[in-house]
Amino acid sequence: MRDKFNRDKELQYLCGFEDLYQWQREHNVGQEFILHDGPPYANGQTHVGHAINKILKDIINRYNVLKGKRVHYIPGWDCHGLPIELLALKNRRNAKLTPVEIREEAQKFAGKAIQSQMESFKDWGIMADWNDIYCTFDAKYETKQLDVFLHMFEKGYLYQDFMPVYWSPSSRTALAESELEYNEAHVSTSVYVRLKITQKSSYLNNITGANKMFGVIWTTTPWTLPANQAVCYNSDTRYCLLKDQITDDVYICEESFETKLRSIVQNPLTSMETITGSEFKDTKYAHPLTNENLSFLPASHVTKGKGTGLVHTAPAHGHDDFQLAKQYNITVKSLLDDNCCYTSDAGPELNGKTIGKDSETVVLDMLGNDVIHTEEFTHSYPYDWRTKKPVIIRTSRQWFIDTAALKSRALECLEDVNVYPSNLRSNLPHQLHTRTYWCISRQRVWGVPIPVFYHKLTNQPLINSGIIKHVRDLISQHGSGCWWTMTDEELLPTSLIQQYESGTSADYTRGKDILDIWFDSGSSWAAVLDGYQQADIYLEGTDQFGGWFQSSLLTSVAVQDKAPYRNLVVHGFTMDEDGKKMSKSIGNVVDPNIVIKGGKNKDKEPSYGADVLRWWAALSNLQPHSTIGKTKLDAIHHDLYELRKTLRYLLGNISVGCTDTLIDYDKLWPQDKYMLYQLYQIGNKVDQYYNSYRYTKLLQDIDKFCKEDVSKFYAGIVKDRCYCDDENGAGRQASLTTQFYILDLLVHTLAPILPHLTEEIYYHYPDYRRTPDTDSIFKTGWFSLPEEWNNVDITYTIQPVLDIRDHLIDNLQSESSIEFDVMVYCSNLLYDRLKELQSEHSSSSSPLCEILQTSSITLTNKPLTLIPDDIQMVNGVCNVTSKDGSSSQEEYVMIIKDTEQFMCERCRRFTALSPNSPCPRCIEVLATGWEL
Repeated sequence: MRDKFNRDKELQYLCGFEDLYQWQREHNVGQEFILHDGPPYANGQTHVGHAINKILKDIINRYNVLKGKRVHYIPGWDCHGLPIELLALKNRRNAKLTPVEIREEAQKFAGKAIQSQMESFKDWGIMADWNDIYCTFDAKYETKQLDVFLHMFEKGYLYQDFMPVYWSPSSRTALAESELEYNEAHVSTSVYVRLKITQKSSYLNNITGANKMFGVIWTTTPWTLPANQAVCYNSDTRYCLLKDQITDDVYICEESFETKLRSIVQNPLTSMETITGSEFKDTKYAHPLTNENLSFLPASHVTKGKGTGLVHTAPAHGHDDFQLAKQYNITVKSLLDDNCCYTSDAGPELNGKTIGKDSETVVLDMLGNDVIHTEEFTHSYPYDWRTKKPVIIRTSRQWFIDTAALKSRALECLEDVNVYPSNLRSNLPHQLHTRTYWCISRQRVWGVPIPVFYHKLTNQPLINSGIIKHVRDLISQHGSGCWWTMTDEELLPTSLIQQYESGTSADYTRGKDILDIWFDSGSSWAAVLDGYQQADIYLEGTDQFGGWFQSSLLTSVAVQDKAPYRNLVVHGFTMDEDGKKMSKSIGNVVDPNIVIKGGKNKDKEPSYGADVLRWWAALSNLQPHSTIGKTKLDAIHHDLYELRKTLRYLLGNISVGCTDTLIDYDKLWPQDKYMLYQLYQIGNKVDQYYNSYRYTKLLQDIDKFCKEDVSKFYAGIVKDRCYCDDENGAGRQASLTTQFYILDLLVHTLAPILPHLTEEIYYHYPDYRRTPDTDSIFKTGWFSLPEEWNNVDITYTIQPVLDIRDHLIDNLQSESSIEFDVMVYCSNLLYDRLKELQSEHSSSSSPLCEILQTSSITLTNKPLTLIPDDIQMVNGVCNVTSKDGSSSQEEYVMIIKDTEQFMCERCRRFTALSPNSPCPRCIEVLATGWEL
């Protein structure tokens, strides 16, 4: 397999790939079409996920260029955030770097990644102005982002609060839900703990025969027990009381847990009675570590059949727990610092102990005999999607967007948004329904600062429109790095403070939080879409329902009261050929750059070229997942090779002796018209397929048309007309006209998916089919479909002949029909149809003879005379449609006999009158100068 990559690069140069985007902006006069590029993360080399995403976008853009629209597409990169920060500092982790030094390293790393990814995108044939890109670290972009922040602040959608958020100990920052991934094989230490009841409800007080009572709780996060502030129960659930036969102690748990409790308590237990949860009212227990008296509280989130039915509640470490604390006015106890170490408020034994390291062991030791049982528990658990390490829920002071206030309007706006594939339409509304707030503050330095200041004594935040505008203006001039390089007086002048508050710059310190990168990328519509236009399309993977699709929607609805997109096109994820997730450790990663360029061992990793990769991406669209590997790529390469042969055949024909002027439709042969009818049908579907992003169906139909209609049928029957008729003869020019229409429609149809192949074909079009200002197929506009091609009557004429042809081939089996003369005796209705293809009684050059590929055809509707025994006679039936559209089954008889004529040495047909002599047609053609 020869190197396709260098050929692709040559074609990109010859056909002006790099100039096409700007050309269409200047020359296309159709409506504006906006595909807003979701920014890939600038954190390394490209992978097949990038390939499927960028190629699908390019297919859409190129199609719209051909349709004459002015495509607006500005490629972008997401450049801030922890992953880039960590990768940039990979070799300097032990160095004590300042925020400014960290930012410099991160920006250098992101810049290199952008250049590397950009070169890959160019290799894949992605159409764009690569000198006009957007990066989220550009000062212009950051300024627009702060404009969005300002609008949302002024409308009351931003607030600071002390709330539970997902916190990554490995990243030392808050995370949004969209930044989590779940490890189904996470193993936790599961612990069952007894809590001594210190105040019994009136019902429990009436129970006799008990020494002490204990509520039994279960948790997979023992480290949260120091922060316990309540035990929750369900008022409608049945609970059982079990008495220890040795100690007379009574254990309380949900009745479905009784069997498990008996198995983990050492002493035998006796059932006393069963009560409903409502009987726990006014019950209190002793905190197992501090001995505080705390309450049993009813809660709807306690579900039957899960755990012990009594739920350990730590408001600092759970969303439901936190809401319960608010409901009952419980002051939330937060015992962890930003490094996930216990503070001194947790007591001397725990002070300084770290979550995930030594805290759990200390807590279990402190609990002592109150621990009934411990065991390993495997379950799904949230991980930081960047560091691949567990996260916790931790209550801290953060900045939030009030998504609850935006939700209703956002859902209304989504009603006007189309989603492809349509079965995913409910995904985004579902995500919004389950989200009540959005934490947008991050405790890092590589990003855009939240423009807030804090009073040094009270720690109260100072933020208002004037301050936000002042910081925004500084960032527009100097970039967001000025937040770390300028003085407090420059960032917050005393004159500005005194417009709103008393005091001076010396009383305040700048905040240390940056904006969440989803707010970064979610503001891209404001930075990239001129005048806050609505994009026609956002196209990303299914994971972006919880990411960029959602963050873009919320910011846009908050600022401009509409969705930033009209259509969402969604693709799936990519796996290896066995359906496994790609992993470097497994060794099943497919590098798209090796796909197109080839690897070191070209036998194992051949150069397939960009169009094989693009064909694969097209087949992957709208699929929940896609597989890729050598077997699949080989199959696509084979299909592309077969397609290339068909196009090359058509190109070769029209390039030799085809006149400048195409033949009028009424001068075409019936089979030519039949092909244009088929071409019309497929051409009429092409727009539907492109507009609904059904590229798999498009390629399937094109593949079938090329193999069945063009190669198997038409190309086979017209060879004689093309190669042996008079060069300028009407029959030959009619076929070449038809072949040009077929080629031109196929080239235009395939161009968005296979630009390298189609540009190569177009580059070799005859000069009279190209003009100086159309040096690219993409500058020629879309194909047209003359209505006269949609001639259904021609199918009624041709279809009976195709039935007869199939019948003839079946009977001759391996013998060639060209060696036989055939007489067809038929009914008047069928006879009239066949006469449309052959007016003569007998002919060797009629359209009918060409389709049947015989030496000659004789037609008759007269009664047959005596047929000699050595003549083959075959009976048949075919369906015939009359002029009024009615159909009937018509019988016919084929009389097949060896031809009495001789093979012409020029055309190889049995039409010569004598041996070793050209046939009459060829003699006439040779006389006019046609060369062998």
